[in-house]
Amino acid sequence: MSGAAATRLDPWRRSAAATAGLYLHFVRLAFLKFLAYRLRYYTGVISYTIFVAGYYYLYRALYASRAPGPGGVAEMGGLTVGEMITYVAVGWIGRSFYFNNIGRDLMHQVREGQIAMQLIKPYDVQSVMMFEAAGEAVFRLVMFTVPITVVIVPLFGVHLPPQPVLLGWTVLSFTLSLVVYSQLNFLVGCLAFHMKNIDGVLRAKMVSGDFLAGVIVPFSFFPEWFQRVVEWLPFQAIGYLPVMIYLGKRPGDELWQALLVQAGWAVGLWLAGRVAFRRSLRQVVVQGG
Repeated sequence: MSGAAATRLDPWRRSAAATAGLYLHFVRLAFLKFLAYRLRYYTGVISYTIFVAGYYYLYRALYASRAPGPGGVAEMGGLTVGEMITYVAVGWIGRSFYFNNIGRDLMHQVREGQIAMQLIKPYDVQSVMMFEAAGEAVFRLVMFTVPITVVIVPLFGVHLPPQPVLLGWTVLSFTLSLVVYSQLNFLVGCLAFHMKNIDGVLRAKMVSGDFLAGVIVPFSFFPEWFQRVVEWLPFQAIGYLPVMIYLGKRPGDELWQALLVQAGWAVGLWLAGRVAFRRSLRQVVVQGG
């Protein structure tokens, strides 16, 4: 018995440092993968500039038709025309950083059977996709977000935050937006295990997500009942809250509350994604031999 016990193999384990190195490797791989398609992002600078230009002239026309408020400046939804232009520009700049297609990638893996190979590898699929999204975000930051900022800020007269420290908080907030957006995409992507083709769902999520995230229109433009409903959804933690922080509309304790809301949704959606993924694996069927 003692000899058998001595020759028994210990279960394989990976150290914490090795695990961290493994997942950080996926950040690097994602960066290199998107680097091969960098021309597409150069053209994206043009398209995003056109988007912001459209909103720029639209809102300037809307504000020009309104009578000045008590301070001699026209306001809509608590924002002046300068703040509104800044809101739109910063919202699209942030979107250029946190956007990814995790849901579509997961759908393709399920539909093409690649998910079976992912499941037999010694890593967590959800974590790998999150780190790949982080690698894509780093690439977007360098090749997409920074060039867009250089073009849009002087072109449309985007205001700096009222306090320099808010710029750092905005960066942190958009980093949390990346996690929230990625985990929401992963959760939607889990529907592919049940529906196989979720192209329609993904398109509907992208359009409605930009709208509900406040990228297109600020929440303050809508009726109070609509704002109360949206507060219970994760979308405000993606686009609206970071821009409000940038504009200084979340002072004092409201700043911490906004960051805690984002962190709460990040953790909540991560846990929901884990539950949904594990339950969805029951639908996996592998044919062949």
